[in-house]
Amino acid sequence: MDLYDELPWSELLYDEEFTALLDATKQHQVSVVELLTVNAKELARILQRSINEVSKFQEVLSLEFNKQLTQSKPSLTAEIEDPKSFSTTDVSIDDALGGGIHTHGITEIFGESSTGKSQLLMQLSLAVQLPPKLGGLGGKCVYITTEGDLPTQRLQEMIASRPEFKENGVSQDNIFTVSCNDLVNQEHILNVQLPILLENHEGAIKLVIIDSISHHLRVELESKSFKDFQGNKFYIDQMAEGLLNLARKHLLAIVVANQVGDKPLSDRVDTCRQDVDNYEYQLGWMVGWKDSTILYRQKYNEPRATISNNNEKISRDLESILSDDDDARLIEQELIKVTKMSNKPPAPIDQGNKRKLQEPGNNGGSLAHNRYDKIKKRKMDNQVPNLGLAWANHVATRILTGKTYKASSLIKRGELHLYKGTDPSAFWQVRRTMKVVFSTYAEPSQISFVISRRGIETVSA
Repeated sequence: MDLYDELPWSELLYDEEFTALLDATKQHQVSVVELLTVNAKELARILQRSINEVSKFQEVLSLEFNKQLTQSKPSLTAEIEDPKSFSTTDVSIDDALGGGIHTHGITEIFGESSTGKSQLLMQLSLAVQLPPKLGGLGGKCVYITTEGDLPTQRLQEMIASRPEFKENGVSQDNIFTVSCNDLVNQEHILNVQLPILLENHEGAIKLVIIDSISHHLRVELESKSFKDFQGNKFYIDQMAEGLLNLARKHLLAIVVANQVGDKPLSDRVDTCRQDVDNYEYQLGWMVGWKDSTILYRQKYNEPRATISNNNEKISRDLESILSDDDDARLIEQELIKVTKMSNKPPAPIDQGNKRKLQEPGNNGGSLAHNRYDKIKKRKMDNQVPNLGLAWANHVATRILTGKTYKASSLIKRGELHLYKGTDPSAFWQVRRTMKVVFSTYAEPSQISFVISRRGIETVSA
């Protein structure tokens, strides 16, 4: 019964005369809107209550809503302090974000596992403690985890590696941390414990981190029907609004990590040209996909001819849209050179199997005896952040962290012929990227970074 949400102070909730009727509305899932708009006869049939009882309840409910509307008068809002920003401790990241992490809003960091999300969050929990003269806010941090305990050893390593942290009192003692075991626990922390903590330390806490916001929601929120979908959307809206209210009331920044899910490219029976106001058309830009992926998906779902020859041509045209994998071609060229010099067959460098080749104890076999499969196109993007548009509408800044592979220095220097090992993974080098997908304070951009003892540090691409 959503009367508790719509009119939590309603006298109807405590009127014994309507106790049985309220129980019936809850049992039959009748909403406040239905109580106000559906005629009494139909409601009496659904609720199995008398028409007189339903009519009386509707009359009192309508009066309460009208009273609320007539008593609501415009009033001047209190003057709110402008948003402030604090440094991430890296100049290039600060520039990409329009000055750093901003207060009064939600910053989301999303990406696949092991792409550096938690590393950046831990760095922010320390950076916010720096004094304003060094780019910080001189504030404490609340760190809420949903996927395990806070890695205190890693935090201590960051502190020990940065003189500015040690010299300015940056400490784990200034980080309040709590772990959520399930969704009910997460609700209690966000709706009860966190507001009380912020009130008790008014002005001292400048950053709230949630790592990750969607972990329990993804597992525990059911979505078996359209009604479930609508309920989940309302739940996410309420959660996001609650976080934004805390950010504005206490003048702090909220930074969350978000998990990703797959959105595979599937054949559609009703292929049609997508319009610019269509959510599917806009999705690619909202989640940071490559331009080639966005165009490929748009073209893929357009109407096609039924002639098989024409379909083959369309398939070739679609394939040409995807980005070329220049690094794989470079490695192929170097392997061909080495093969000609040594008269040995080329080694496997299939980019899709790099992770398998890099597993401990798996060297992929001898360079002289493995088969090489050509890779001409980069992998198409298919991952989107969880919680959908309902959540994205409340986010001020969205950051995508990614991990791809590029040709190693050995390949770029043309020194593959000097390599005497048998591990094809030596041909590849990890490339980490941070992409500002959208932001209230900055234009979309992308930078490369590495994870060191100091934390996240940008490097030239």
